[in-house]
Amino acid sequence: MQHTTAARACDSAASPAPPAATVVDTRNELTRVIEIVQTILTGLVLAFIFRAFAVEPFIIPTGSMADSLLGAHATRTCPACGWEFDFAPLRASSPAGHDFVVPPEVLCPNCQLHLPAGPENTVPKAGDRILVHKWPAVVTGVLRPQRWDVLVFRDPADPDQHYIKRVVGLPGEAVEIIDGDVYIDGHIARKPPAAQRVLWFVVFDQGHVPRSGAESARWHRWSPIDPPAEPGCGWSGLDTRVLRYDGLDAVERRITFNGDAAPEYLQDLYAHNRRSTNTFVGDVRLLCEVTFEAGAGCCRLELLRPPDRFVAELRADGFRRLRVEQPERPGRPAVEYVAKARAMSPARPVSVEFGHVDRRVYLNVDGTPLLTTTDEDYGADAEALRNRPRDQPVSVSIAARDLKASFRRVRIDRDVHYLCRRGQAVRACAGDPFILRAGEYFVLGDNSPDSHDGREWTEAGPHLRPDYRPGTVPAGQIVGRAAFVYLPGLLPLDQRGRWFVPDIGRMRFVR
Repeated sequence: MQHTTAARACDSAASPAPPAATVVDTRNELTRVIEIVQTILTGLVLAFIFRAFAVEPFIIPTGSMADSLLGAHATRTCPACGWEFDFAPLRASSPAGHDFVVPPEVLCPNCQLHLPAGPENTVPKAGDRILVHKWPAVVTGVLRPQRWDVLVFRDPADPDQHYIKRVVGLPGEAVEIIDGDVYIDGHIARKPPAAQRVLWFVVFDQGHVPRSGAESARWHRWSPIDPPAEPGCGWSGLDTRVLRYDGLDAVERRITFNGDAAPEYLQDLYAHNRRSTNTFVGDVRLLCEVTFEAGAGCCRLELLRPPDRFVAELRADGFRRLRVEQPERPGRPAVEYVAKARAMSPARPVSVEFGHVDRRVYLNVDGTPLLTTTDEDYGADAEALRNRPRDQPVSVSIAARDLKASFRRVRIDRDVHYLCRRGQAVRACAGDPFILRAGEYFVLGDNSPDSHDGREWTEAGPHLRPDYRPGTVPAGQIVGRAAFVYLPGLLPLDQRGRWFVPDIGRMRFVR
């Protein structure tokens, strides 16, 4: 083969015609260019098809889903307690934050210190960029949106505008908002664990106590209750990161979270909004890491949610107890749940989560659900709550006796509290359920005080059917379910915020 090729090359050298080999190479180059162009065009077509029918990117424009998802915002670290929080512009801005209007002051949700804000210490960030997958809209007959999904849909008033909210009501259901919770057909709708995790908001974190001398350190977050302890016997470290108890006697001593220390503790405060609506939140949890060091006694975590009282008890011998006292249910004794575990080992910390959420009381130990109330024992009837607004905060206490113990990572959180006050909302308020028809969904924003959603919509655009009812999201207007935050707010690389990089640590699935 090599000799033949060489001979042909010699014969053709005397001819003015271009060598055959050269013609073949040119065609190969042209073929490769055409194939590359075809590949690029095919990729673009597939990308457009994928975007149209499978996944589409969006940018969050506003803070109606804060703190779960953020629109244009800025981040501040409190100089007193070190808590980092996000806040919204004073007025609506573009999703990219180009026209961010800095508010005169912001509010730390942890120590409730009011901080002056200004352009010199505020770097605007764009809203979260999310990926929305469209199977709920494309295959609605098989995979319909589920309650607590986060959906993107067309604005009922403007088809060119998109909204993002959380689904709470499904077709054919009667939706009612009572005492901050969602009720469906008269029964409470509990959030799944994945959604609940993102709907807890900090009240106070003991790991971020205000530094000595700060204005927000002038009041104590924890107050001891009588009887007073002997010197060196009782609670100490109440203004430090570690609470300690040293009382090897039979006297029980208690500390209570001082909810009156700042006016908006245990209310529906959003740092994003820089305020609360002065509404007391009824669903609260207490987290801590307890280490029993000596003694045969116990510690008790208590939530007083007037008029009911809930107690979680951890004993040194390993017994765990959950007690429910409901004085307004005459003739009904206190309900108790008991579990047995290993005895508390000295110097071995135990993680504890004790809370009340969605009309259920629970105790988790080391991340494992241990005790929880049932609907029958606690009573899930909403009738008593419909006409009795909450006028007192939840009281949080820790008590101990015959024990030496330390309490680290103490933190109080509160649940999302959906507002529905008559005069401010037009539908789904307590006592007036909103009944959904076939193909209709009811949605709410996680930032309930600052969310324009199904509670109050009144307009209907020309893109909707004549029988559209304001306050609903028709199935045909759903774009898809928010799936992933692929590009959160950007981080500045210098003091003037001139170069930005993605905040990779906040990339996450949407829950």
